[in-house]
Order: sequence, then C-alpha cells, then structure tokens
Amino acid sequence: MDGWRALSLCYLCFTLLPGGSAERKLRCVTLIFRHGDRSANEPFPTDPHQEAAWPQGLGQLSELGMRQQYELGQYLRKRYKGFLNATYDRNEVYVRSTDIDRTLMSAQANLAGLYPPSGEQIWNPNITWQPIPVHTVPLAEEQLLEFPYYCPRYKALTKETLSSSQFLDLIKPYEDFIKSMSTNTGYSVDSLVNGGKLWMVYDALLCEGIHNMTLPAWATTEVRTKLLELSQILLMALFDILKQVEKSRLQGGVLVDAVLKNFTHFIKTPTKRKMIIYSAHDTTLAALQIALNVFNGQLPPYAACQFFELHQEDNGQYSIDMYYRNGTGAEPHPIYLPDCGKPCLLQRFAALVSPIIAEDRRKECGLTDAKNDKGTVTGLVVVVIVMLLLNIVLLSLLCCRKAPRNSYQDI
Repeated sequence: MDGWRALSLCYLCFTLLPGGSAERKLRCVTLIFRHGDRSANEPFPTDPHQEAAWPQGLGQLSELGMRQQYELGQYLRKRYKGFLNATYDRNEVYVRSTDIDRTLMSAQANLAGLYPPSGEQIWNPNITWQPIPVHTVPLAEEQLLEFPYYCPRYKALTKETLSSSQFLDLIKPYEDFIKSMSTNTGYSVDSLVNGGKLWMVYDALLCEGIHNMTLPAWATTEVRTKLLELSQILLMALFDILKQVEKSRLQGGVLVDAVLKNFTHFIKTPTKRKMIIYSAHDTTLAALQIALNVFNGQLPPYAACQFFELHQEDNGQYSIDMYYRNGTGAEPHPIYLPDCGKPCLLQRFAALVSPIIAEDRRKECGLTDAKNDKGTVTGLVVVVIVMLLLNIVLLSLLCCRKAPRNSYQDI
C-alpha cells in the first residue's frame, strides 16, 4: 500500500510539472510561406507581354494566387483543429509580412481560409470574411524576411561565387544556350548570368504560361526546362555553392535564429500565442532551408510552406518537428535536420544550428563602421546646430538690452 501511494504521488508530481503529461503535446508553431501565384516580375526586353498585359501590373497577386493561399489557410485550419481556437483569437496568432503587395495580400487570403468568421464574429452576413491584422515594416528596414539582405560582405561573397570554378563548372554545359537566350531575350550574356536575368526570363515565361498567354516561338518545353535548371543554379549561387555557412550567417540563419527565439520565449514566458506566421518569398524559403541543410534544390513553388512545430515530450523536454508543403493540395512531408535525433530535441537543434547564427550580423556584414561613422556625423551636426542656436539666443539678448520702456509705450 505504501509503495502504491508513493508511486501515485510520483505520478501526481509529474503531471503537475509544466506540460507534464503522458503523451507528446504540440505547444507552438511557426510557419513561413511563399506568396501565391502572381504576374511576372520583370518581362524581358523582347517580351511581347509587357506590364500593360497584366491587369494589376507587374509582381501582383493573381486570383489564382488568392485561391492558393485561401486553400493553404483552410488546410492549416484542418491541421491545427483542436490546437487553435475554433474562432479567431488575437492572442493566439501573430502574422507578419514583407511590405510588398503580393505578400500582404497572400497573408490576408490565407487568414480568410484559416479564420472564417462564425457566431459573434460574423459582422456582415454577406461576407464570409473578417479583418485580421497583418504586421509589416518598411522594406528599407526589413532584415528578417526578404533575402538577400543588403550586406557588403555578402555582396563580396556573391561576386566571388559567380567567378568561382564551382559555379563556372555548373553553367559551362549551358554556354551556347545562354548565348542563344541573349539573342532571343535582348539581355546581354553578362546580365543573364551575373545579373540573374536568366531567372527573370524563366519567371516571365512561367507566369505567362500559367495565365495562358502566347509564348514566343523559341520558348519550347526544352528551352523552359533549361531555363529552370539555370534558375536553380542561380538560386544556389545566392546562398550556397561557395562558403555556404558564412552566407547563411548573413542571410537565412537570421530567420532560423528568430524561430528559435520565438520558441525559447514561449517556453520561458508561456503566453496564449500559439502560432507565428510569416508571409514572404521563394528566396526566403530557400535561404532558410539552405541554412538548415534541408534544401531540395528546387525553386519553392507558389504557396509553399515551411512548418516548425514545437512539441513537449512526455518527459517534459521540448523538441522541434519540421515539415515542408510544396504543392497546393499536398500533404506536407517531414524534413530532418542532419545529425539530429527523432525527435530532434530543442537543445540539440540549437547546438547544431549555432554555426549559422551570427552574434552581430552588422559587424560580420561590415556595416558597423559605417553605422558608427553615420552616428559620428549625426552627432557633429547636432553639436553645430546647438552652437548656432546658442549664438542666436545670445545675440538676441544683447540686442534687446535697451533702456526700460515707459508705461505709455505699451499703449
């Protein structure tokens, strides 16, 4: 009897621990998705479909893109049923987007699928939608969700990559093809490769094909396949091929760090917030996945979504599951951090990714001195302005020191 009582007390103590339970529990989720389908970003010089061919102009979310994001939102509602509140709760979810039309609109379309209004949240019976805040920062201040982030050291690394033997060996088989693309598109060979315009050509043709526009006669299936292959090489050149770890510290590692900080904050300061959503771009996902060494080498499709799920194990420890959904209507497939166990414990995850997390990215980018110089110049300007104001005040006092006026002077 005493043994059973002791066992019962031990079980009670365990279940009273924070998160203690007999089963694994989902605690927090961070999502990063690419925007939905859009119009072309940049038609090539000889493209018959320039900006006027697109109803809302270049780089804008299409109706198809809205449907893709709405479907993703519906999937999230289904996947996290029972985890998220049945109706929108502002304390549970936080959404941030880059300050670009297509990502802002994608976030809104996604939330329409994730949180259709019901009950008291129906504010207009004719509209099955409710406004939900999407946060953003000006593009000039965006350092979390849009890559490549401006960084002098990264710029030098990119230049070094594009002239490296590793990169040149990858594109060598395509030399004649690239020359033909220069003739067909109106771009110079240097712009196609070093300027990344090959990727823009592929993107323009992809968008036009999706929207049933007539493609140039030279844009055969074989040509578009080669453009896709070259675009994937150019994407890898941005974040990999040469000095991948250093590039990741300056780019995708920043977002990895943010995900870890989100989860750590949740553990240390438990709140009602259960989900953080980032609406971003294909380069955001690629930079993130390359930093984690889980990238599949393919351009992330529209509405692709990277999942990070924080679980609490039955022994109280925390772990991270990762999933990637790379197609509308598809189930996300699990992805695994190299050398991390199953489950991948949070502490182990943090230790493995520590090489790609910079303590001071500005310093590693070579921006600290520029910042200090700017601060010094600003300080000098302030000092000069203050001195001028003091001189003006002193001069005013000296000029005004006259004989006291008689009272009639005020009449």
